Amino acid sequence: MSRPRTAIDRSQRLNGLIALGGIGLLFLCLGGRLVQIQIKQGPDLVAAVEQQRKGRSIVPARRGMIFDACGRVVAASRRQPDVFVDPALVKDVDEVAEGLGARLGIEPEAIARKIRQRASTRYAVVARNVGEVEARALEEMRHVAVGLTDRSIRTYPLGHSMAHVIGFVGHDGHGLEGIELAFEEHLAGEDGVRATIRDAGRRALKRLDRLGTPPIDGGHLVLTLDAEIQRIVEETLEETIQQFEASSAVGIVMSPRAGEVLAMACLPAFDPATASSVSSEIRRNRAVTDPVEPGSTFKPFILAAALDGGFVTLDEVIDCRHGTYSVGGRIIRDVSPHGELTAAQIVIKSSNVGMSIIGQRMGRDALHAALRRYNFGEPTGIECPGESGGVVFEPHRWTSYSVTSVPMGYEVGITPLQLITAFCGIISDGLLLRPTLIKRKLANDGSITESFDGPTVLRRILPVELSRRMSREVLRGVVEEGSGRRAQLEHYSVLGKTGTAKLTFEDRRGYEPDAYLASFIGAAPADDPQVAVLVIVRRPNPKLGYYGGTVSAPAVKSILGKTLAYLQVPPEEKVVSLAGM
Repeated sequence: MSRPRTAIDRSQRLNGLIALGGIGLLFLCLGGRLVQIQIKQGPDLVAAVEQQRKGRSIVPARRGMIFDACGRVVAASRRQPDVFVDPALVKDVDEVAEGLGARLGIEPEAIARKIRQRASTRYAVVARNVGEVEARALEEMRHVAVGLTDRSIRTYPLGHSMAHVIGFVGHDGHGLEGIELAFEEHLAGEDGVRATIRDAGRRALKRLDRLGTPPIDGGHLVLTLDAEIQRIVEETLEETIQQFEASSAVGIVMSPRAGEVLAMACLPAFDPATASSVSSEIRRNRAVTDPVEPGSTFKPFILAAALDGGFVTLDEVIDCRHGTYSVGGRIIRDVSPHGELTAAQIVIKSSNVGMSIIGQRMGRDALHAALRRYNFGEPTGIECPGESGGVVFEPHRWTSYSVTSVPMGYEVGITPLQLITAFCGIISDGLLLRPTLIKRKLANDGSITESFDGPTVLRRILPVELSRRMSREVLRGVVEEGSGRRAQLEHYSVLGKTGTAKLTFEDRRGYEPDAYLASFIGAAPADDPQVAVLVIVRRPNPKLGYYGGTVSAPAVKSILGKTLAYLQVPPEEKVVSLAGM
């Protein structure tokens, strides 16, 4: 006989049905959700997963090369990776540092310190420019926090030579000074992008062969500078600094007929590969950035303007007051006293008194116009960043002494480049040219995209005949019978002008005692100048010599002689006698 169902049995049966119904409903919901995910959200989720698997890496463009005028490489690039760590993905700093240290040959403590210092960032560089073996070892390490990033390393095969002109690049490979900065857009190129496949830890598994965006390598530059002439200048400046215990020197070599700068040197120099290790004071290209009072090298410019303006003639005799001239309570003195001199002899003998008298004849307006005709007070337009226009005050700011000071090369600030550019204008049939450092721009395949072979004429500053008389009768006379005798060459006639200027205090008005700029600017051959040279020596030891004719003229002589021989300029048949030197 069967046992009758109780209330408990009925309750259990009901609970079981409810449980089965719940389970069935759950499976129904899960099935619906799966259908929704598969049909409606499936494409989006697949795309998201694919996006997580894919990454992008930068393929750096190769920076363009820089060549000298003869095709010698003066700046190039090579690729070497940096090692970085993402601190946010590092669980054990010491463990990661140990692994990196063993592969890089670096103390783990140093690596750990760099990681901790950059803990708040996602990028800590722990080593730069690692070699191929080290890079392969790091890739095999396959740590989620460790990566390699390609970086272009700039190399300068000539070391410190041309450093102030070429400039340098920063750690990011972008130009910071000099030609590297001025032509950044042309040299840099455009980076490309390559797709990569990553694992769940975002580690790169492999690079895809396909480039998303290929890099465009930078273009190249050909300079007007000649590495051999640059070497001649740098060695001569170094010898001069040592001989006269000077603090620094600047030298420029220019082609008078083309306006091309063949050499530009500032000493002390620096290695552009390690530019960050030296001060900005040393890195500054003083040939274009630092105006100076030029002293007596300025006298030919004023005399030429006075001749052109009819204020004086070359043969006119002027009383130079035996070297002492009082102007409004101010005494102007000559180094060597002279009585009567022709206007030409005033420059040949470098008479301050004679130039002051000529300046008084001209007056402030004509003097100011003379400065402007040579472009003093304006940048030359050369392809160097940071070029100064110099200092030329407007006439209303001149004092009663200015008409006598300016003709002697004071109360004006002229950069060395401005000085030699204007000088080349005087000796090259009176045409002022824009100086240039760039001969050609090349595409990354070496084809010429732009050429700058022809000179750029800014204006005529002197009539042709006056230019030739200044060269042959005045500036040649300075070297043959005046203060520039030490610049004479055996096989070439030389023209030029000496200059000795006092240095002003840096922090207040007035001139420092026993602090001088010794200068000489010259060119050869005198009748048809092929090369012009300027040397300015700063703070020579007065006990050893400080006049431009003593300190700088021999340096110009050396540079001219070696450069003319290197350029194979034929010797002249008749030159000045060196007897008695």
